[in-house]
Amino acid sequence: MASKDGRIDLHIHSTASDGTLTPQEILAAAKDLKLCAIAITDHDTVDGTLNAQESGIPEGLEFVPGVEISADIPAPFPSGGSLHILGYFIDPQEPELERALKVLQDARADRNPKIIRKLQSLGMDVTLAEAEEISGGGQVGRPHIAQALVKKGFVNTTREAFDYYLAKDQAAYVGKYRLSAQRAVELILKSGGLPVCAHPFSLEFSPDVLFDFLSQLKDWGLAGLEVYYPQHNPDMVARYFDMAQKLDLLITGGSDYHGASKPDIQMGTGKGDLFVPLELYDRLFAYHKETEAQAGCFEIPPGKDLGLLEEALGYNFETPELLLEAMCHSSYVNEHPDCTWTHNERLEFLGDAVLNLAVSDMLMSKYSENREGDLSRLRASLVNEGQLAEIARSLGIGQHLLLGKGEARGRGWDKNSILADSLEAVFGGIYSDSGYADAFKVIKNLIAPLIPEEVAVAAAQDYKTRLQEYAQSKLRITPSYELIREFGPDHEKTFVAQAAVNKEFTSQGRGRSKKAAEQDAAREVLILLGQEDPA
Repeated sequence: MASKDGRIDLHIHSTASDGTLTPQEILAAAKDLKLCAIAITDHDTVDGTLNAQESGIPEGLEFVPGVEISADIPAPFPSGGSLHILGYFIDPQEPELERALKVLQDARADRNPKIIRKLQSLGMDVTLAEAEEISGGGQVGRPHIAQALVKKGFVNTTREAFDYYLAKDQAAYVGKYRLSAQRAVELILKSGGLPVCAHPFSLEFSPDVLFDFLSQLKDWGLAGLEVYYPQHNPDMVARYFDMAQKLDLLITGGSDYHGASKPDIQMGTGKGDLFVPLELYDRLFAYHKETEAQAGCFEIPPGKDLGLLEEALGYNFETPELLLEAMCHSSYVNEHPDCTWTHNERLEFLGDAVLNLAVSDMLMSKYSENREGDLSRLRASLVNEGQLAEIARSLGIGQHLLLGKGEARGRGWDKNSILADSLEAVFGGIYSDSGYADAFKVIKNLIAPLIPEEVAVAAAQDYKTRLQEYAQSKLRITPSYELIREFGPDHEKTFVAQAAVNKEFTSQGRGRSKKAAEQDAAREVLILLGQEDPA
């Protein structure tokens, strides 16, 4: 029976990593606390999840197979904090995930003796065997070594052990091997899971940097953000909630319960004021089921009617294999080494050149009197990832793609980068199939409607480009943009964006899309700078 308040906890550690309760004890405690759903998310191991599943999940409790993977913060982002990626609804026995976690566990095992030796060199008579005994046969980590130090009387609390000896930059600290952030996300996706960025406060990023970082993770397949967490104060929760909504990320939360090693954190309630509602689990589960259902459509060629795509393109291939190749992402070939065709990267390379030539042809013909600089800017506004992705969506390319499991589960069929690359591969395929004339005809049909009647109008209305060129050349500053708010019904939203060159030259604009609002804001700043007529 679900509790009246519908409380869940999607971040719990067991004795399989650095918690003090066994998976069975966690299940029993969750049942006693009337939690509706939990996830066991041990560090770099799925043993706790497997153990819980094997022992049987109590009736009325939803159980999410999970893991928490330590990952490196990628350049160019600051590396002072720590990054953990949670994986929900994973297949804990997926072979590639198992192999990667084994590497992490072996690295952890190599690290522990080094920590012990450093502590011993500082005069503390503590052994690895004592830490292993405390772990109860689970994975040994710094929390167990910290507990051994408390037990031997060298420190009063595990917090002291970390603050004085075990934390980064302290006397007994030893660096830890981590997966790259992109690899961690890929592994979770490949195992059928949903990757979620854990406790974002621990990254120690400014809000702007965090937003950019989460955007990068989302490009790799990130599905959610852990908004509700004991160390997140109300301002942080509001900020992370807003970021998740802007980036279309699922919102999750959990206590990060470890048991006796973190006595101030309780399962389900954190420090007493944590409440993660059941509806977040419902959304997470629904998204997982939808993604799994969609993913199956992108793995096996039979059933893909490429004739529909040919009809949308207005071109029939003499060699149909070229269109199949254009639809084949490298992730599919990597997972199907026995397939008889290659991925689309060579066709994409060719198609990029054909597209730029064709658009240049059209612009030179239409605007014979205009300067090359104006034409270059106009071509850039027509041939870019966002624009090409929208054209690909209009053709229905996403539904025809061949993707590996990870990319499919990461919704690769709707990623701008994959759609744009696949469209260029189609152009390369048409060129290979019958030459430039037919490729030009298809490209013209798709691009010509987007070309404005006057190049001066196009150049003048690209306010963001003009503002960037002026600000960088005259002020040595790059403009920044921020979405301030949005309002109105879903089918008719209005967006408000702010453009800033510095504190003196800042203004807001409105539009029916984020891009339009940013353009309007850029125009307002150009007016402030005296570079645009206010009329």
